[in-house]
Amino acid sequence: MRLAVTYDVESLTVDYRMPMLSLVKESLRQADPTYFEKLYVAGEGKMKPFSTAVYLHRFAYENDRIKLDAFTLTISSPDMEFMLHLFNGLQQIAEYRTDGTIWNRTQIRMVQETDIVGDRVWFRTLSPILIEDRHGKPLGPEQAHYVEEFGYFAEMRIRELTGREPYRPIVMQPGNMRKQIVKERNSVFRQQFSSEQSWLYYTAYQGTLKLEGHPEDLKLLYQAGVGKRASQSFGLLEVVREEG
Repeated sequence: MRLAVTYDVESLTVDYRMPMLSLVKESLRQADPTYFEKLYVAGEGKMKPFSTAVYLHRFAYENDRIKLDAFTLTISSPDMEFMLHLFNGLQQIAEYRTDGTIWNRTQIRMVQETDIVGDRVWFRTLSPILIEDRHGKPLGPEQAHYVEEFGYFAEMRIRELTGREPYRPIVMQPGNMRKQIVKERNSVFRQQFSSEQSWLYYTAYQGTLKLEGHPEDLKLLYQAGVGKRASQSFGLLEVVREEG
């Protein structure tokens, strides 16, 4: 399942991914505090069953802020319970205040998914894919181990979200992908570094890619996202076409 929620807003900070995650968490908290505690307190450190992407409407960068008219946040998950609580919580938050700005909700709608029946599917990224090696160093499609590490994270996501092994190995083929540098800060980083010029930089990639695997596994990755930090507006995919 996936839904899209649109807010009118005058500006965002360039590190808007964490405020978007905060909106998701607050929606879950308002809808069902017990479920929120299970997911984010008892489940601390575990993968979360969703991925997100942000579309900015009529925007322009001004230093470390973005001037814009509105944004649309797309949230996707294979977990029906998660989506039910999220939808109910978002409906309760007509106005959201963060970082000195006010987000006014104008629309919330369900987004029709594409059914996956084949074992070879071309996707396009809605949010950039973050792949790092086991030492935390970023990898790109031009590097020898990128495909291997992509498969590692994809199969780990299937295991953690379903409690089973992938039905078949996930094989990734890069298409037309380009680098995107993402500037971010989180609460821990803000406490350690007081300077407004201190940033975390993530090297991610967006574009097209082909995945091969069992259709049920491909459907789960389509719904739950791929790569690292999928719940922080990385790795959400949309189907372009099936091959063969």
